[in-house]
Amino acid sequence: MELEYITCSDMREHNDIEEIINLGKKYPRAEFAIQAHPTKFSQWMDRYTWFESLVSAASVNKVRLAMHVNAEYRTELCHGNIPYSLRRLWEMQHKDGTPIIGRVQININGGNDKYKFYANKLADIIRAYPQIKFILQYAPEQYNRIAQLDKTGVPFALLQDYSGGRGESPDTWLSPVFSNHQMGYAGGLSPDNVVNNLNDINEILPTDYSTWIDAEGQLKSLGSDGKKLFDTGLAKKYIDRAYLWQFKYGYQK
Repeated sequence: MELEYITCSDMREHNDIEEIINLGKKYPRAEFAIQAHPTKFSQWMDRYTWFESLVSAASVNKVRLAMHVNAEYRTELCHGNIPYSLRRLWEMQHKDGTPIIGRVQININGGNDKYKFYANKLADIIRAYPQIKFILQYAPEQYNRIAQLDKTGVPFALLQDYSGGRGESPDTWLSPVFSNHQMGYAGGLSPDNVVNNLNDINEILPTDYSTWIDAEGQLKSLGSDGKKLFDTGLAKKYIDRAYLWQFKYGYQK
């Protein structure tokens, strides 16, 4: 298998932008994803302003950025509405016209709130942004929603994430559920276990399959205030070990 993306999620305003840019330049397959929800990521808030600066820096350096959409923002998208705070970031482009935020993940399996899912309306949003790759969380309880979106014919990818972003390892990794939609993998990945998990994922995928992995909780360390925060040092270890695995074992069974 080939690792197309090695995703590091939930960097925040405490992180040094230059450190993230340097990681992205050193490891071109690394991707850095912001968690977007309105309580912390509305226009003019510190995290939003910080991310705008990161977007500006990435526009020059071609570092891969993504957005993971949660809570009320997620519900709005599933109702066919794009909050302005998200739209303006999606429409920022490199000089060649490609979007700086290359992938948008809609976390339909996260959170405890119940919400309606309008597949046709979400499909219209996906069609409106053909250069952005859209991702939806996959868990068995989301199968019917995914199947509805699949019937619309729009392109999207899936991320196996049974715990809905809580960072819990699954009992087993699944082979792709929909053959026409790329599957990625998340759940408890860390610098210490990424190699073993890549070995396991490699066993269930076709030799030439292109996939990605996504880590969040295990890339955090305790800050001075006692809260767990994204740690670029841990991210580097995770990315580096995934790269080494790809060089040594990629495309092999």
